[in-house]
Parts: sequence; C-alpha cells; structure tokens
Amino acid sequence: MRLAAIDIGSNSVHMIVADTYGPHSFQIIDRERERVKLGAGAFRNGRLLPVPTNDALAALKRFSTLCKRLKVDRVLAVATSAVRESRNGQEFLKKLKLQTGIEARLIGGQEEANLIYRGVRHATDLEKRKGLILDLGGGSLEIMYGNANRLIASQSLPLGVQRLRDMFGNEDPLSRKSRNKLMRLIGEKAGPLLKSIRKRGVDVVVGTSGSHMTLGLTCLRLRGRDPWGSLNGYEIHASEIRDLAGELLSVDAAGRTRLPGIDERRADVIHFGAAVLMTALKLVKAETFQLCGASLREGVLLHELERIHRAKGPPPNVRLASARQLVQLAGADTRRSEHLARLAVNLFDATKRLHKLGKRDRELLETSALLDDVGRGMNYLDREHISYQLIRGGGLRGVTDREVEIIGLTARYSRRGSPKERHRHFAELDPEGQHHVRVLAGILRIALGLDRGRRGVVKSVKCRVHEGMLKIYAQVKGDASLELSAAEGATKLFAQAIGHDIQVKAASR
Repeated sequence: MRLAAIDIGSNSVHMIVADTYGPHSFQIIDRERERVKLGAGAFRNGRLLPVPTNDALAALKRFSTLCKRLKVDRVLAVATSAVRESRNGQEFLKKLKLQTGIEARLIGGQEEANLIYRGVRHATDLEKRKGLILDLGGGSLEIMYGNANRLIASQSLPLGVQRLRDMFGNEDPLSRKSRNKLMRLIGEKAGPLLKSIRKRGVDVVVGTSGSHMTLGLTCLRLRGRDPWGSLNGYEIHASEIRDLAGELLSVDAAGRTRLPGIDERRADVIHFGAAVLMTALKLVKAETFQLCGASLREGVLLHELERIHRAKGPPPNVRLASARQLVQLAGADTRRSEHLARLAVNLFDATKRLHKLGKRDRELLETSALLDDVGRGMNYLDREHISYQLIRGGGLRGVTDREVEIIGLTARYSRRGSPKERHRHFAELDPEGQHHVRVLAGILRIALGLDRGRRGVVKSVKCRVHEGMLKIYAQVKGDASLELSAAEGATKLFAQAIGHDIQVKAASR
C-alpha cells in the first residue's frame, strides 16, 4: 500500500510518500516541504492571516497533485498548534478540503507528542535507554520522555519559534533585557518538567524538527564537515549549541544567514530555536544531543500501519530491522547474512576476554555482518568498497553517525586490506573507534572464512587460549576443509589486534 502523511505545522507543511510493507516497515519514495509560516502572526492575533493561509493552501494543492501522480492509496493529514489555536482554524480546514481534496485532522498536543514519539522510536535506538525527545515547531515545544517500549511522560509547551517571534515583535537583534526575558520564560515553562526528567535519568537527548536539523547542520559545517545524506543519528555537543546560540542571538537576521546552514527563510526565528535548545540541554545537564530525521509524519504513518495490521506490543529492534531492510533492498542473500551474523557474534562472545569490547560493539559487529554482502551483486571484485558506500549512505536507523562509520569500515576491511592512517575515512575516526574497527573487522574476516563455501557447514565455534595462542574450534556438519583453510588464512588482522597467534581447527566429536 502507498500512503502519504502530511504535517500542517505552524512554520512549514511537510509531506512524505511511502510504500508500506507491514506494521513497522515502510520505504519513503518521495517528500515535499514548504516553509509557508502558517502561524506567522496567528499567536498574536488569534487568527490565521491571509497571506500565509493562501501560501499553505497553494503548497498543499501541489502536494495533492503529486499524490495523484504517484497513485497514493490514502492521504493522512494532521494540523497542529497554529490551526488548533486560531479562531478561523476550522474555516482553513474546510477550504483545504474544498480546494485540494485533503481532509486534515486537527490533533491536540498530547496526540501530537504520541505520534512524534512513534516516529522517533522508529529511527533512534531507545532499547533499554531512557530518551528525552524534543520537537520544536513553530507553535510549541513537544517534550517527550520514554524508551523503546512506551512513552513515559510528555508535555506540549507554548515555546514554538514562530510564537516566540510574535511575542518579542520585530526587535532584531534582541536587546540584553529581551534576551534575559526570553531565557527566564523558557526556564519557567520548561524547567519543572525537564528537572523532574533529569532526576529519573536520561541516557540520550534526541532532537527532531526543522529548527533542530538546521542548528545541527550549522554546527557540523562550523566543524568543516558536511553530512553524508540524512542528518539522522548525528551527534552534536551541547557546548557547540551554546556557542552557536550566543552567536545567533547577538546578530540580526542578515548576520544569521552568513552562518553556514542557515537560509534566509529561517533566519527570523532560528535564534529562538537555539535559545530553547540550549536551555533545555542545560536543564537536563546533557553533554550531547542526537539529531533525528523522523518526526510527526513518520509517526502518523506508523500509527496507521499499526491500526491496519492490528499490531500490538513494541516494534522490533530498530537497528536490526533497518539493517535487514537494506539487505533486502540490495538483493543480498538474507539467509546467508543471518548465518554470518550468528558466526561473527559467536566469535565475539568466545573471545571477549581478549578484545575486551562491550555490548554495543557486539551490536555493531552483528550489523556489519548482516550488511557485509550488500555490495556483492553490483560489483563482485570491488564489493567491500561498494558495501561501505551503501552502508554509509543507506539510511541506517538506530545508530549514530560515528557508529555508521564503524559499521561501514568493518565491512570495508572484512575481506582484504588492513586499516591504515592514509585511508581518509579510517583516519577521520578517533583512536578508540579505529581500534574497534580493527577488532571487529578481524572477527568478521574469520567468520567469512568459516562460511567460505556459503553452505553453512560451520555451525558455531568455541575458543580457548593455550600457551599464548588463541585456538578456535569449529563445530561442523559435513566437509568443512575449505572453510577451515579460509578461516586459518584470515586470522592476521584479529591476531594483530589482540596480540595472540591464532589457530583454527575442527572440534573433535
């Protein structure tokens, strides 16, 4: 089924079009966004103004035409705070239905938070982690606190960037007095909930929405970096947000557009977004902030899929689900990928006293093994380089940008070549990350040897260290001479990483 989800927000109207495959799986095939500023003046006057209303209707008419061209089966549209709080909001929705055929549903702050949470959970790993989710729109700041199983607490606060601009008028840049007033307002509105959440524990702070994406992109570009595809999963330091907020608040709109990543259509409100985010991070004492590309639109889509398929309970592990989806899209052998992943994880567990890596590294190895073969069908001779590029640009969910790099480089070095400082992408990793790549690629290389014939004859391994040598005993079914020989010849990288010689042999029966 092909569905479209539309978010009629206070700052922008967004749409995604996706092919769906089950209660938790979809592939976005197109998207549109128009920054129409529907809420401009609405929070001050209590009415949607004519110019932004007409701009929004014109944009949504284009969205409707695109849906017809793409043969969308159903359009799901929701409207949020600007429409909800305006006296002529219902009139706008009637015009929308009449002019475009789109029937939008007005949602409250609590439902909006629930839908955003669903979208974020689909893109960010919250398994066994408490996440604080911040979605900053034009009219409100949605604060959500939860894990992979449930949304624990949420609140919608009147701190949207368009609302704050209406409140502070056209003063630009803000005077010191106005800046102090702004900071007090944010602290008064957001402080009680965020301080209470901080006491309950926060493992990750996740930010979604256009304002957060713009701030994150600017921070990355100020580092001299550009994102590879989506910003989903990129980590930004709280100190970077603090420094950027100070800069944005001290200059006018023209000065803000001179910063990389900020265009003139967002320059009139982005400093308010920076102030809200900076204060929120300070209140929860967070050191980092993770960007998330999914939000309300994805949540609307997932909610509908769960309804259609009558799905109950938490969704599958986001990291593994994303990796398996990429395997299928690339046309790789899914059964073989699963077997290789099991062997690699088995080796990791059997040698953990030697490599001393943790649970998260085990998960990254599992993901690398699942994805190792995605480049094989495109160019067998250069498959490891193609696999690296596909992993890096494949839109993996549930991992940070650094983790994507480790996963991709593990697959890159799993067959031949050794990680070297002259290799640009490897050199850009921090020393700890480089060590992890050496260990994980070394393990995966041996696992690939143990499955050299692609027949699954090696079922599992056991390991022990004797007189300074790591001995790997393979549990086999059938003739495994090819696999044992290949694994024996693939031990060098892991041996160097752990400082032990390695021997591979079949386990005695």
